[in-house]
Amino acid sequence: MTTIGDVLAVIGIVAATVLSLWALVIAVSVLFGDRVMRARNRLERSPGKATLLGGGIAIVLGVVVAALLNHPAPPFKLIGWVIYLLLLVVGAVGFSGLATLVAQRLARLEPSLTPYGALSRGALLCVLAGLVPVLGWFVVSPLMGFASLGAGVEAIFTRAGAMAPSQSANTVAS
Repeated sequence: MTTIGDVLAVIGIVAATVLSLWALVIAVSVLFGDRVMRARNRLERSPGKATLLGGGIAIVLGVVVAALLNHPAPPFKLIGWVIYLLLLVVGAVGFSGLATLVAQRLARLEPSLTPYGALSRGALLCVLAGLVPVLGWFVVSPLMGFASLGAGVEAIFTRAGAMAPSQSANTVAS
């Protein structure tokens, strides 16, 4: 039998999760701006590639993490948790890049938005999109998760584009 207390507990957990994820996206965007911009650029240029990369990584490392967490030896469980948490950190950077991309497009639609207002709304839209029954749970959330993981991996583990050396001011024209 389900009581009203059970229903309120579930609603509270969902609300706390949404608020926490929204705050995480804002914090990661502010703290790791360069990496988040790289993830945003990757998602803007090639979202399909980022999604496929993230899906492959999630499947391979998901199997590895599940095997390690089910191993009876504590050191293997610890390694499994470390890998899992690293995946979450990388995914947070990529998800912040996705929210930044949405914020950029929102700012184009409403030029009066401040950068923080656009980022706040973009993060909230990305988080709330996953709450849509069935479509959000089984299509939108996994696709955003895979894209975020792929963009996060590329943002963290690839170098920034090499800058062309500037021409010296002391160059003599011939």
